[in-house]
Amino acid sequence: MDLHTLISSGSYLAIFILMLTNGIANLPSSQLLYIIAGYFVSTGNLLFIPTIIAGALGNTIGNIITFLLIKKYDRPLAQKLLMLDEKTFTKIHSALHSTFTRKGMWYIFLGKLTPSVKAFIPIVAGLANTATKLTSFIFLIASFIWATGITYLGFKFGEHITLKSFTAVSLLIGGIIILIAYKNISKKLFKK
Repeated sequence: MDLHTLISSGSYLAIFILMLTNGIANLPSSQLLYIIAGYFVSTGNLLFIPTIIAGALGNTIGNIITFLLIKKYDRPLAQKLLMLDEKTFTKIHSALHSTFTRKGMWYIFLGKLTPSVKAFIPIVAGLANTATKLTSFIFLIASFIWATGITYLGFKFGEHITLKSFTAVSLLIGGIIILIAYKNISKKLFKK
């Protein structure tokens, strides 16, 4: 069954469950799901606000689950999820801890709004041991902003938007932000 069929037959519950799995395992793509949902809003099969609420709540809960699991099981689980060797993971962990101590909540917020980066934010926030209530609130606000923006694109452009064009733009934006973050973090990595 494809996303189109799941959303058209399962409606808001399907959106909630799909975004819950996106928040935990980053599957299916939130961009694709929200664009399809936006198309259904444009046809009148879904309402805009309930679509946003179902998606944002599902994604937020999934992010909180991942975040809490990382906080509980810390480095071993994060290392497995990120698929990094011990040496690389230790360097990255050290740099991230230093960065998040200074500006962590801003990085979490901006990261949750960045394509390709947003999937790793609950892991990074869990490793940085950020405050649970504040982090959860940031996940919620960022998820609502993300859901609103991408669903609106699907609503506005409907079937005329292509996945390739949207993916290309998302990857470009994500790449630029990753490059900026890498430069900031690599300064800390190479100081040691």
